[in-house]
Amino acid sequence: MSSKSFDTIVIGSGTSAYFAISALNKAGQKVAVVDERPYGGTCTLRGCQPKKYLVANAEARAMAHHLQGIGLSEAPRTDW
Repeated sequence: MSSKSFDTIVIGSGTSAYFAISALNKAGQKVAVVDERPYGGTCTLRGCQPKKYLVANAEARAMAHHLQGIGLSEAPRTDW
């Protein structure tokens, strides 16, 4: 079994890891990345952004519902 040496080990491979690795490489560090899942992180692989869009849409519709009769005549429609 061969051994390797690293200056830094980054745990996880998401967006934050990308920026950390980039900065460490620019500083001359030899970096290892460890992640139990495929490279990319939660947002890239499982999509946290779509969840945020769905929640924001639901919140906007709820607010519009509460404003009916005091500024809005009808609730907004969502066209996916």
